[in-house]
Amino acid sequence: MKNELLEYLLVNVSLLVLVAAVLIELGPLRQLLKKQNKSLSEQLCLGLIFGALSVSGTYTGFGLQGAVVNTRVISTLAAGLVGGTIPGLCAGLLGGIHRIFYDPSSFTSLACGIGTFCFGLIGAAACHRLPQKKHRNLILVALVVLAELLQSALILLISKPFSAAVDLEKVILLPKIVVNSLGLVLFMGLLGRLNRSVAIELAEQQYLALFIAQKCLPFLREGMENRTAMQKAVDTVQEILTEFQVALTSLEQVVAVSGPRLDDAPLLPPARRAIEEGKLVVERGGCETCGPDWAVIAAPLAWRGEIMGTLILCVPQGPNLILEADCRIAEGLAQMFSSMLELGEFQLQIQLRQQAELRALQLQIDPHFLFNALSTISSLCSTSPKRAQETILTLASYFRQSLTVNEPFVTLEQELSNVRNYLDITEARFEGAIHVVWELPDALPMLYLPPLILQPIVENAIRHGKTAVEERHVEIAIHQADRRVDIRIADQGHGFPPEIIERLHDPNDAGYSGLFNVQKRLRSVYGSQYVLSVNSSEQGSAVSLSLPLTPPGGLRPRPERSESYAYRSR
Repeated sequence: MKNELLEYLLVNVSLLVLVAAVLIELGPLRQLLKKQNKSLSEQLCLGLIFGALSVSGTYTGFGLQGAVVNTRVISTLAAGLVGGTIPGLCAGLLGGIHRIFYDPSSFTSLACGIGTFCFGLIGAAACHRLPQKKHRNLILVALVVLAELLQSALILLISKPFSAAVDLEKVILLPKIVVNSLGLVLFMGLLGRLNRSVAIELAEQQYLALFIAQKCLPFLREGMENRTAMQKAVDTVQEILTEFQVALTSLEQVVAVSGPRLDDAPLLPPARRAIEEGKLVVERGGCETCGPDWAVIAAPLAWRGEIMGTLILCVPQGPNLILEADCRIAEGLAQMFSSMLELGEFQLQIQLRQQAELRALQLQIDPHFLFNALSTISSLCSTSPKRAQETILTLASYFRQSLTVNEPFVTLEQELSNVRNYLDITEARFEGAIHVVWELPDALPMLYLPPLILQPIVENAIRHGKTAVEERHVEIAIHQADRRVDIRIADQGHGFPPEIIERLHDPNDAGYSGLFNVQKRLRSVYGSQYVLSVNSSEQGSAVSLSLPLTPPGGLRPRPERSESYAYRSR
């Protein structure tokens, strides 16, 4: 009898596992099991499905000594383990009530009905305590043993006559524990396989979204206003996702589109809803633009907490296509596109700020310098007309260079040319009082640096570096060390007072605008890659500057436009 019972239970378990394998391949149930946060209706639906499996276990049970030996414990425990409290209670209640009314004359009906409900409670209690890998199967076996022992205790306590209950349990307890333990391990193994497949799908979708975003990064950094770049971005997405139609929109209109089913008409209704609701919107079939066999997925693009547009994917739909995977791809792409567009906007703001700082520095040219230069030229016109003519050309070159430069970087040679122009004009004013010592390498390093960096430092040395006899001595030394260039500009004045040195090192103190602006611009361009130090004593001051030869990433010199930066070679 025990062998026959064992074989029958094994067949039932095999049928249950087979049915479970078929069910989890069904699209709707598969999607329901894959969801992490299920609504109340979805949890009740899951409870009804597992409850139906529990009921089927009663129908396929083996009649023995007035009882029904079955596999209800597998599906009922699994309901709680998979879905939690509500599915576990729902499946246990459904399976238990059915067992009571299935054969009311059976002396074990009430005990088995109560036991089935308890199975759901046990599964729900263990839902969040079941490990993913280590000792998982042993715990599943332990849960079956606990459930079957509880069921046995209920039968012995409730079922009458007691002797019949004892005789029944002697026959069925061990086979039920063995077979149902195996069944639960197999059943949960199938569900675990589904979870692993979900993890693999998710990883693949994340990789695909990351791969696409990486390809689109150079275009997205240009910003939404650059229609050409946005068109290249959507074309790149469409080249990789060949079945999809792709569009990017602003809040009012389509910015770029790739695919014949989408056009640059006003925003599609899903895009408007995504903007209004701030979440992904899916419209299945019936879309006037794409057609009945297509679905439109609109994901909002947001940065700084505000919706700025949408990413639209028009995807084919059919019985063998899983739309949720496409939704995850769209959502992942939208998040990455948002970050990249925000990064592009941030970099644009940095460039605009740097341009503003350069303009501020250009506007700080001392009007007294111009007045003194013109006065000097006026005096030279009568004493040395040729020198006056040369000084006028030098002044014109200096102002053209200082006021019209728009490049983010210039060469060291160009920057030194600007310094020489300034020194020539100053020497014309202080005839014989300016003494400049140059310490330059035979070949200047190919250094690119922001414009108007050295001239304010040299001007500061000229203005504050005078000695007791009104003469000004300035030393300009340049050395290359590995991949960096060291520049030192020193004078022989009386030095800076300690409180001024302290203010010069304060990044928020603009009291000495020349050095302050130089340091601020270097910090915004190079970050921690630059070094600027000021050493001062009663014998003079020295400003030392160390810069990398190569500009920081993302800021590239544009030598093809360097003719706009006027300079003369020496």
